Amino acid sequence: MTVETYVERARNRVDDERTTTENKRAAYRRFVASVKETPTDSPVGRGGGPTAIGSVTAASSTGSSGCDRVRERFADTVAGHRTVDSDPADGLLETVAAELSEGVAVALAPANGAANLTDGLKQRVVSEATTRQHELRVMARALETEAESLAAANEALGDVIEWLVEANETPLTDCDFDALAERHDRLATHRERCRTVARDRQGVLRTTTSIDAAIGLAQRELTGGLYEGFSVNYPVLSTAVRLDGLCADCQNVVRDHLVRRV
Repeated sequence: MTVETYVERARNRVDDERTTTENKRAAYRRFVASVKETPTDSPVGRGGGPTAIGSVTAASSTGSSGCDRVRERFADTVAGHRTVDSDPADGLLETVAAELSEGVAVALAPANGAANLTDGLKQRVVSEATTRQHELRVMARALETEAESLAAANEALGDVIEWLVEANETPLTDCDFDALAERHDRLATHRERCRTVARDRQGVLRTTTSIDAAIGLAQRELTGGLYEGFSVNYPVLSTAVRLDGLCADCQNVVRDHLVRRV
């Protein structure tokens, strides 16, 4: 007997995402620290108006302004950890816009005249990056909750699967009435375990993770993105329901054998 489960695949996906999130948090810590250490420029006049992000194809690596240095530091840290929905073909400033804001990207663009790093712009970059750090903290906490939920479900459902595989090795014709009755009761216990896993999982999906009540991330929203591309939208619930149905079918067969033994 083979029983397909989606829980282990979900656990692998969460482990990968936790690693990605932690790496990105570390990149932002380095970026914020380096921006804080970057000196601002002496104010000079600017020519022309702001340039649209899409028209800037790459950051200048030859300039010596504060904005040049901020772009270089961003390229060396955060740019290597792109957002899920970002286009790999995007240039550096498109990534700045996606990660921080379009306003910050426009202000840092080298095509906007002699771009200078003012105190206000520096504070804005740090503020936007700090907000992203906070969002990533919330993400890390939500992923921790998800990992714990999946581990608990995997243990409970794994016990059910292990029993089903082992029990399947003994034909019902080799079981006496008491053995059949015991198997029927055990299947009822396993069905209740599947239902408990499903209830607990639904409870987790209804939660929202937040830190300091500032930024919240609904667990259902998190899982919707995590398991995109899976053949099922809810790995734990799908596995629990399938196992419950399998146990019910087995119970019916055992019951038929019990009736014949009466």
